[in-house]
Amino acid sequence: MKWLLLVTFLAASPRGYAQTYAIVADRLIDGKSDQAFSNPTIIVREGKIVDINFGRVIPDSAIIIDLKGQTVMPGLMDVHTHLLADGRDYDKDLYGNSPSYRALRAVMHLRTALNNGITTIRDVCSEGAGFADVDLSRAVDSGFVDGPRIFPAGPGIAATGQYLPSGRDQNWTIDLPYGTQFATGVDECVKVVREERARGVKWIKMYADWASPTFSAEEMKAIVSEANKLGIQVAAHAYSSLAIRMAIESGVRSIEHGIRFNDSLIRLALAHGTFWCPTLTVLQELPGPVLDTMYRYLNRAYKAGVPIAMGTDIGSFPWDINETGELEIYVRKGGLTPMDAIKTATLNAARLLHLENRLGQIQKGYTADIIAVKGNPLEDIALIQQVDFVMKDGKVYKRP
Repeated sequence: MKWLLLVTFLAASPRGYAQTYAIVADRLIDGKSDQAFSNPTIIVREGKIVDINFGRVIPDSAIIIDLKGQTVMPGLMDVHTHLLADGRDYDKDLYGNSPSYRALRAVMHLRTALNNGITTIRDVCSEGAGFADVDLSRAVDSGFVDGPRIFPAGPGIAATGQYLPSGRDQNWTIDLPYGTQFATGVDECVKVVREERARGVKWIKMYADWASPTFSAEEMKAIVSEANKLGIQVAAHAYSSLAIRMAIESGVRSIEHGIRFNDSLIRLALAHGTFWCPTLTVLQELPGPVLDTMYRYLNRAYKAGVPIAMGTDIGSFPWDINETGELEIYVRKGGLTPMDAIKTATLNAARLLHLENRLGQIQKGYTADIIAVKGNPLEDIALIQQVDFVMKDGKVYKRP
């Protein structure tokens, strides 16, 4: 009898992986098309989307998930996060909190992101916690921690002395830890890339500047070349125009922040196919004229066709701030349409991660990462900050 009850429970469980689901909603934003579709029924089985119809055709065996009044869309991606930071006391994290403590705290961050509709993240520097983000990625993939799938970059790479905390603020007689790994010269840059890849990173984070450019052109090219040879790509922190130019010319996959983008850099990014992750949420404290200039060039880059991918820099600000508010800034300040803003966190982000054939869209054969919000976010982009339903890999994590 106990066995029969267990089988019955598993068959009816909303998390049962082999169960067939029929998701019924008012409208569908599929992540690729330029318009929404009315009255979709999405059939999910074994973690995949197996059918989409618009005639309410539902298999007899399916559990119906009724999302009437809601819009379904692909799970969102945040491609600039810091899981091992909490946006508060940076020095305490480095000197007072162990990497294991910070990893345990990050389990809460993962759950927060998932509840906000984020089903994939690229974590672009563990901020002094070593390769704990690699371990978190393994934990999520193994199924004993709930959260978005993680593409970790480990400690990141900065030019010697060019990252937090400032050496000028430390006791120079004590060898205190820093927030990233340091390298000087081509040989060290190559060595650090190899070491990080051996530890399991799936991306390299390079700090192309720190107030001003740090690495030489030769060092940047060495980092990118070695990463590419090892089958991974590079994200470049770059604020200044010179650092943005050097990073693009070195072959990085994405520019992070990009505060001083300009028309010539937009043309250069287009020529190289470089993505831009603006991280506007974290930059709201910049002086007004700087932000206004950034908004203007974001709009120009968008209109020119530079691929924009949603990256927020969460962890540099507290995790209790909803990171999906980044999309509202793109619309209100950057001039993106609501649909194209959504694509920055779906189709464009998937392309950045080379996952466009399985993630970022609601299409037959794709992984079943599906979220839903009440109403129509194409009429009010702020609705995306009120996610009611989250499915990742065909498993339901949140429902109305």
